[in-house]
Amino acid sequence: MKLLTGGVHDQAGRCRKSSARSACVGTLLAVLLASCATTPRTATNFCRVLADRLDGITQTPTSSAQVQELIGHYDRLVEVAPIEVEDDLATIRNLFVLASEVDVTDAASVQAVADASYAAERAADDAGVYVGATCGVDLSNGFAVQAPTPTPETIPATTP
Repeated sequence: MKLLTGGVHDQAGRCRKSSARSACVGTLLAVLLASCATTPRTATNFCRVLADRLDGITQTPTSSAQVQELIGHYDRLVEVAPIEVEDDLATIRNLFVLASEVDVTDAASVQAVADASYAAERAADDAGVYVGATCGVDLSNGFAVQAPTPTPETIPATTP
């Protein structure tokens, strides 16, 4: 963001010196609008989007339309995902895309889905750990993840 801010300030300085101020104002507005149009890839935004789509992600799809909805949910998550989890979510999404296009009469097509499923297992585990630690949600079922609250009998005694 600092580069963008510096770019805006540099452009504003050039506009003050230029006789074509209206063109400069248009350029400034374009730069500012472009900076507003990008989706923030913060953990907070990711968790918010995940919360909005969690019901659709945790339900087992039973039709082609529901599979397409699931893919749409993962498309959005990949779009807003922080870099730490982006590739994992893309791998999961790509598995659903491949599965939605499988030709069950073609052994090679079925094998490609099986291979992708095995390859996506680690990505699913890693995404689950990230989502649990960052958003406090179990990605497999949508339930809140809570750390056990220490009770007096579980707190180690200290010696003076």
